[in-house]
Amino acid sequence: MKKQDKALIISIVIFVIVAIIALCLVLNKGKVFGKSLVATTESATSKNTTHTIELSTDKDFISFKDKEEATLSVVVDGTETKEGVEYTSSDETVATVKDGVVTAVGAGDAKITAKCNGVEDEVTIKCIVPIKTIKFTSTSSSIKVGNDLQLKLQVTPSDASIDTLVYSSSNDEIATVNKNGIVRGVQKGKVTITLLDTYTGEEKSVNLTIR
Repeated sequence: MKKQDKALIISIVIFVIVAIIALCLVLNKGKVFGKSLVATTESATSKNTTHTIELSTDKDFISFKDKEEATLSVVVDGTETKEGVEYTSSDETVATVKDGVVTAVGAGDAKITAKCNGVEDEVTIKCIVPIKTIKFTSTSSSIKVGNDLQLKLQVTPSDASIDTLVYSSSNDEIATVNKNGIVRGVQKGKVTITLLDTYTGEEKSVNLTIR
């Protein structure tokens, strides 16, 4: 037998052996004798899988004197769910949580955490004493441009929470007001400062002249 014929036969044998090995790898998903020689797409995907969670509440403020409740909503991987979610409260003397329902038991703030599939999210619930009445007690009705005026309030009951109050100006180009009720004159004109109780929806307003 010529050397060329022998070389051809050896090449054919090697090709057949390689083809058989490749076929075995395909049929056994990259495994030979139970051992993986190549990383499959499935395993790579499972290692890179991450989960997402988003927690929200229908109420930011709840009355502890009325044992008021807030309902939580949990979205896991883009789908709202109640299954497999673990809830905890940062302070059970302020608020307790069970099956996605938060109950106010004391005054203060509590962070409510929802955990599922190894990820978690949280919201803050404020347990309050609701305001019954609001009254402005400031006597000044005008301020100069560049000056500040602290609006003063009288609320009942005396232990009511004022965290629910939000100030706004009818025209920020004339006067601005911050979250503490401090009005600053910007330019001459007339402006109305409104105070909203976001819990009860009650509004009070005062008219000011900037001079």
